[in-house]
Amino acid sequence: MPSLAHRPRLRATTLTCTLLLLVGTACVLGATAARAALPDTSSPELELERTIRTAPFAGSSTSTKDNEGSAYVPKDDSLWVADDDGRAVYEINRTTGALKQTITRSALEAARPVGGGSAAGTYRTRDLESMAYDSSSDTLYLFSGTCCTSASLPTAYRLRRNSSGAFRVESFQPLPSGTDFTAAAWHPTEKKLYTGLGSNLRTYDYATNKVGSSFQISGLTGIFGMSFSSDGSDLFVARSSTRLSRVTWSTKSLRSGWTFDLSGFGMLDPRAVEIIDDRFYVSDGYDFRAAGDPLSHAIFVLGVRGSTSSAPTASFTASPLEGPAPLTVQFTDTSTGSPTSWRWQFGDGSTTSKRSPSHTYVAAGTYTVKLTVSNAAGQSVASGKIVVGQEAPEPNGNLIGNAGFETSTSGWDDAGNAAVRLERVTGGHSGSWSARLTNTSSGPVTTTLNDAPNWVQTSARGTYAGSVWVRSDTPGAKAYLRIREFRGSTKVNEAVVGVKLTTSWQRINVSLTPVDPGATTLDFATVVYSAPAGTHFYADDASLSLS
Repeated sequence: MPSLAHRPRLRATTLTCTLLLLVGTACVLGATAARAALPDTSSPELELERTIRTAPFAGSSTSTKDNEGSAYVPKDDSLWVADDDGRAVYEINRTTGALKQTITRSALEAARPVGGGSAAGTYRTRDLESMAYDSSSDTLYLFSGTCCTSASLPTAYRLRRNSSGAFRVESFQPLPSGTDFTAAAWHPTEKKLYTGLGSNLRTYDYATNKVGSSFQISGLTGIFGMSFSSDGSDLFVARSSTRLSRVTWSTKSLRSGWTFDLSGFGMLDPRAVEIIDDRFYVSDGYDFRAAGDPLSHAIFVLGVRGSTSSAPTASFTASPLEGPAPLTVQFTDTSTGSPTSWRWQFGDGSTTSKRSPSHTYVAAGTYTVKLTVSNAAGQSVASGKIVVGQEAPEPNGNLIGNAGFETSTSGWDDAGNAAVRLERVTGGHSGSWSARLTNTSSGPVTTTLNDAPNWVQTSARGTYAGSVWVRSDTPGAKAYLRIREFRGSTKVNEAVVGVKLTTSWQRINVSLTPVDPGATTLDFATVVYSAPAGTHFYADDASLSLS
């Protein structure tokens, strides 16, 4: 660890926040959004707390070859790493550094473009540059650039969860020639994807494949990596010349005193940054360390410390704010002013001193939640309400949000079968598009059009009526519409109806009455068992309603 003399010093602006109020059914409890809870101090210090080894990953023989981009997924508490030279993407435990999942080069090369077409191939994975996580839709984005040959094809990949909850490559968009997004970050309140290169920032929209006009922030150059604070008030930028900077987003200006030289910590080429629990996770992309050096492509975890000059201001978020019993709520501390202790009172007699706990309410009622935070200068209290009902409110209309595949295959996957290709094609039962699943293997496989994540996350009392229109280019196989009810990972109920496929559209109808409403989820899928090699079936106009 470097001596204190080598730790960059900074000055922090005082952060303010009001006490929490319940605003409708929003997931943030507060009259104003909380800022990133960096220290409110007059003499802070940037300090190296630890490094995360990636060559190899902890407990693994797998190593990164060139650490270029990263993204943090709070839902899994996972850090994702883009390996340029390795042409792969890794999910790791951000605490232990253990490897959790690998998205391989072959998976990226097999990706199909939005709207259907040829696979991505080898030239779209030659320069993996940056990643970003969209928390609003639980989506990962991966960008490749143009280095270091004219044959490289810049590309945007979209990764979404399959039926087992693991991220996989869903599709790609070909970016305009010459595009090179060395940095990317999702703005949580604007709900926009921003990219960076050099001194230029741009928005990017995956659905339309449109790149916005460039703009600059005075003094901000050499952009290699970006990450927004959880409330979007600050942008943190990993820069060339081993710099890390903080930008006040509302004014689009560098914050005075918040640009650091990271070379004193042994970092040589910062390529990505994430802000997690008030700490910076900065990835080093330097390629020329000695073999076996534990800092080769390591992730540096840096904290900001200093003496506290004022009492903290309490605030927190809760999700969900209401629902049927039993209801598990995730509480996340967003207090400012460097609290050192936390005390939660959940309103049902339970308490905890954890910083960001989860709590399960087992009985119906309205509960007042209180968070008390304190440090040496004083304490602050914030509160909000959680409403727990007997059962989920009855929804209206079609519960399937993407029933006709008119713009994408969002909300659906192929149940994780690598031999099956899901794509959106022209020619629907109604409208202009439908979904097509193809058996790309040399033998029979089960092809499944599966909702992912499930359209019905919490079942309600009543009867669900499901339907889907299906056809095939090759008649004879049988397609089944299946609704299954799960309590956790245990199937407790199922309804299945099948029809013999023809070349004409026909409708399958099925109904299911949950056996444990309020405590289960529903899985909606259309399945062709043992589909012959090379065949495909089409689905359109899916529907699920409750009565």
